[in-house]
Amino acid sequence: MAVLLGRDDWVYKELTCWIDCKPAPKRVNELPHRSGRRMPARYTYGAGPKKPSSWKEERMNDVQGSAQCYLEPRNDSLPMRPSGPWAREKLDYLERYVNVFVNSMHNKPWRGIHYIDLFAGPGKCRAGNTEVHLGSPLIALKTTRPFTRYFFADMNEENVWALQQRCSVSPLQERVHCFTGDSNLMVDVIAERIATIDRKYVPGQWPSLNLAFLDPAGLDLNWSTVETLARLNRMDLIVHYPLMGLARYMPRACDSTETTKVDLFFGSREWRPIYQKWQGQRKLHRQLIDCTFANLK
Repeated sequence: MAVLLGRDDWVYKELTCWIDCKPAPKRVNELPHRSGRRMPARYTYGAGPKKPSSWKEERMNDVQGSAQCYLEPRNDSLPMRPSGPWAREKLDYLERYVNVFVNSMHNKPWRGIHYIDLFAGPGKCRAGNTEVHLGSPLIALKTTRPFTRYFFADMNEENVWALQQRCSVSPLQERVHCFTGDSNLMVDVIAERIATIDRKYVPGQWPSLNLAFLDPAGLDLNWSTVETLARLNRMDLIVHYPLMGLARYMPRACDSTETTKVDLFFGSREWRPIYQKWQGQRKLHRQLIDCTFANLK
């Protein structure tokens, strides 16, 4: 299991134990929409989100003739996720990990090799005015040795629609399964599908091998989701640890009498006494991570 840490000078420490690679180049830290306007991460238009039929009609007029670049790091007129320089670096590490994963495991008798991305987004990211790079779903889709199945989920319907459009031109499109909804609920559907594949005994075949990338915006990931995936037979997990988000929420959440997003992220309130003991110290997040993963069953 590998843990991606948030923006800090010890970022990616766990993942780089697996992969020896050079640092990614620096990027421009701007988050504009393709039109030049600065837009929030969930793609609102005007006073609020348009109905699906409205934005689909608008988008379909834009995407005519753009399909040839759907899988390339270029502007294809479909929605893209605004990002900063840290996102490109994080995705660079992911790409290296995925390639090591599939290349080292492809010649073994797995029943299937699955890639799971529960916060998939639209498939591409934009940094600055012109820079476009592939998001995690398309990185996994374009590996030299493909996965048997791809499971993509996102809460935002427009993200899922854009991702489906991009995946539709891939020769692997039949292997792609997309889900719209709360990823903390969609995980049960995905886990059951994989469990069903593994349930029947097949002589000479091993159960499925799985890789899940969990990179939510903010604190949208519940620890119960990690536990659900971990219960599958063979699972590698790459979990983004939102250090900056936790730093903002923990002071208030620590004293709350209600269940908070931080409680759901860590899976219990055991983080609170650790926070009180290590608050303000560099080892705080190391202690929190160790405690949380120790309870993973």
